[in-house]
Amino acid sequence: MSCAFQANAASSAQEKWECARDRFEQRRCWCLAASSLEASFIVAWAGLQTLLKVEASRCVAGKTTREVRYYLSDETEENPRYYSKLARGHWSIENHLHWHLDVMLKEDACRVRSGYGPENLATLRKLTLQVLTQQRNSLSLAKRRVKAA
Repeated sequence: MSCAFQANAASSAQEKWECARDRFEQRRCWCLAASSLEASFIVAWAGLQTLLKVEASRCVAGKTTREVRYYLSDETEENPRYYSKLARGHWSIENHLHWHLDVMLKEDACRVRSGYGPENLATLRKLTLQVLTQQRNSLSLAKRRVKAA
């Protein structure tokens, strides 16, 4: 997919900078309309409308990391800000869920590795988290967990 962005000029781009908690982040997003690509490339993915390239750089304590991600979309929107928000929102949800599973329910400390055990325990943890978040009281999730125990 990187070849598509090298061979064709992206129709639009968006850049965002953030600086918080001794961390500097820069994210750039490019959109490329699938109609500008050759037909053999488009045929491989039915309904392909837009290709996206998201480049993220992060500097923490003087160490810089860089990551490039590519996405395929069936949406015709050509505004990179729209796709940038979608990608950022996805990672926000993903990170939030994993934080709760690890910190509150100690998922990373679990040593079950064989058979259906890991899958069953993961399902039970997610069910537990769902039940705890649906409770309508003023307690934190951690206190709700302790109260339920």
